[in-house]
Amino acid sequence: MALALVAALIPPIAFPDDYEIGPGDVLKVVVLGQAEMTGSFTVGPDGLVGFPILGKVKASENTTLELERKLTILLADGILKRPQVTVTVGEYGSQKVFVTGEVLRPGQYPLKSDRTLLALLGDVGGLGPNAGHEVIVVRPPAGNSGVTGPAVPLSLTDAPAPGSAPESAAPAPETTSPTTGADAAAPATGIPGLPFLAPGSEVFHISLLELQSGNPGKNIALRAGDTVYFPKAAQVYVMGSVARPGPYRYQEGMTVMQALTLAGGATERGSAGRTKVVRIVDGKKVERKVKATELVLPEDTLVVPERFF
Repeated sequence: MALALVAALIPPIAFPDDYEIGPGDVLKVVVLGQAEMTGSFTVGPDGLVGFPILGKVKASENTTLELERKLTILLADGILKRPQVTVTVGEYGSQKVFVTGEVLRPGQYPLKSDRTLLALLGDVGGLGPNAGHEVIVVRPPAGNSGVTGPAVPLSLTDAPAPGSAPESAAPAPETTSPTTGADAAAPATGIPGLPFLAPGSEVFHISLLELQSGNPGKNIALRAGDTVYFPKAAQVYVMGSVARPGPYRYQEGMTVMQALTLAGGATERGSAGRTKVVRIVDGKKVERKVKATELVLPEDTLVVPERFF
């Protein structure tokens, strides 16, 4: 409900007027004053759409404006006087995105007239119990209109084994141009554990918390061929002199104190004030002392040492 409410407050993003209609698209046709000719019509696999009185009409490879003119001319030929026709696309069935990862209903989804990420989340429904703090959008290289499958396997058991890569794949190069405004989610390189992407792919890491809070810069417009990936929740590891050492689910905004509390706090021999974090930075292990109010990052290891006396 929260996702639907936030999505309703954000205006829909339309495809450009030169968008070519394709098989599977659902068209909304309004003929002024003609209720029987007004409604939603699906373009068939043959590119034709069944229209009252007119029968089958070629719709694919036409823009909505071109189809409006075609229907107007056909209806004006002895059927209606001065017909007024409006055609819009209600669902871009020929334009699909792929949803994978920790989501209840992975698979292909058609883009709707509101093609934002939040609109897609409303269609996908609930996330799985192991979903993490972010959603990752993988965008195929520019000009690659022939995408037929997801960049991340719909079933993660189909992912390549560690250390191996498909023959046609290579590590994604760095990209810097965001798809929306200055506050948009910035593209990053690769996905931890699944680094092999098509050259030129863009990868956007988007905070679910910010997205669901209504940050418009995070609600990016999706494009055909995008893969929307929900990774498993990251872990924070609490070790040393604590009551319950081990891994704990990372939550965005988690502090050192909160992580230690999940682990039952420091033992009588533990020194919480001397807690250290072990973190990987640029491929190197970095260890430093942290304050209780500092934020932890995914996959951090907190170590609580013993007291000196």
